Amino acid sequence: MKVFRSRQDPLMEATIIGLILSMIIMMIVTLRTEQATFIEFVTIIGLPTFFMAILLLPRPRYSIDSQYLTYQSDIFRGKIAIKKIYKIEVGKTLWVGFKPAAARKGLIVHYNKYKEIYISPDGNDDFLYELMQYNPAIKIVRPA
Repeated sequence: MKVFRSRQDPLMEATIIGLILSMIIMMIVTLRTEQATFIEFVTIIGLPTFFMAILLLPRPRYSIDSQYLTYQSDIFRGKIAIKKIYKIEVGKTLWVGFKPAAARKGLIVHYNKYKEIYISPDGNDDFLYELMQYNPAIKIVRPA
């Protein structure tokens, strides 16, 4: 079984950090105007910020064995039968849909009849090479 980590994109990280910081600033302004105690301050700002950071900072990884492409991204997990994959688009970004990924310009994997998933392994070519060893019939579509 070969394991691939997801590429981390600076745009994705900046967006998530920006969201967390804006939440903190809004809570601080609200609490300062209402003169909250230190315990209230930590409870209202610290805990939600900690949980938001855990949920929002993605750490996806993908693994390939002889039968399945497995993806894990925090609370999202799943398996795709490699024999059901019929097409992979390289270097594209799926803006709408299911994305256990943390970067742009990854891979759109088409499987079954109308299903697709967007992933961003660190090293698209290595990932494709490994996948093609188990299903050489996969059509690879690269940008022109």
